[in-house]
Amino acid sequence: MLANFFGKSKPVNFILIIMLFLGYCMLDVFVYNPQAFSFELLLVLPLFLGVFFLFNFILAKNKLTYDNSFAFLLFVIGLGFLSKMIYEPKEVLVFIILFLFFRRVYSLRTLKMLYAKLFDSGFWLGILLLFFPYYLLYTVLIYAAILLFIKPTFRTVVIPIIGVITPLFLFFTYHFYMDSITVFYELFSVNFSSDFTNFSSHIYLFFFAFFGGISLLSIFLKSGKIFSVNNKFKKSWGLLLVHFVIATSMVFLCPQQEEITLFTFLIPSTIIITNWIQTVKKKFIVNLVLFLFLVTSILIHFL
Repeated sequence: MLANFFGKSKPVNFILIIMLFLGYCMLDVFVYNPQAFSFELLLVLPLFLGVFFLFNFILAKNKLTYDNSFAFLLFVIGLGFLSKMIYEPKEVLVFIILFLFFRRVYSLRTLKMLYAKLFDSGFWLGILLLFFPYYLLYTVLIYAAILLFIKPTFRTVVIPIIGVITPLFLFFTYHFYMDSITVFYELFSVNFSSDFTNFSSHIYLFFFAFFGGISLLSIFLKSGKIFSVNNKFKKSWGLLLVHFVIATSMVFLCPQQEEITLFTFLIPSTIIITNWIQTVKKKFIVNLVLFLFLVTSILIHFL
């Protein structure tokens, strides 16, 4: 049932998945955290529509999955595990910027407006660094895209660096003028740690193991077939794998920021899992997997 219904991309699917997201919000707010219902929450919900639009836009524009709703469904189910983060408008704005960054990086596959895309990808990454310096790891994703889609030249290597420096330079100039330069220096005081005792919830640990395990299974089952065929998606899949490794590394290196890093991890994970389940011919297996994700995202809050 789930496989047939969400196996196609239709407006009604989008609406139902949005309703599922609202259901997670109601479950968390009205059952577990009534005090979280506030004006900020009413502001955050419309912002998430921007997140959902950009997620689906990146998938469709760059042909990262077939024409179905599996990735969007899994993405929202993943948010069901991480629902505590949705009360922070600042965090959701950062997620929108993050998707704007991914949009430019993955669009390098078309080679149109190449230099503009390279600058924009660096520029959005530079803005992300102002909020969360650990995103510097995603510099690797830009240059992985350059190696996969473009012939590396002096311009293609330097332009992203100029893009990253631009918002940082403006940020430095502002604080230099306001005589608050220490704020700029604090931006670079990062502390990497691999102590998972900092995780505030067993739900987060289970989420990482659950999505990570099925993502690794999907990579194992799909990579051989994808790399054996000479097509454009082979390079996109390679970039997805780099994306997955970076996102996983962020979870290990800075678990004290679990909500941000797990959201970042959710993005490549759901796309990779979708690339597996959309090719499974036995519908009952797809139904079983989707049902397992859906039920687990609800039951985990009662354990």
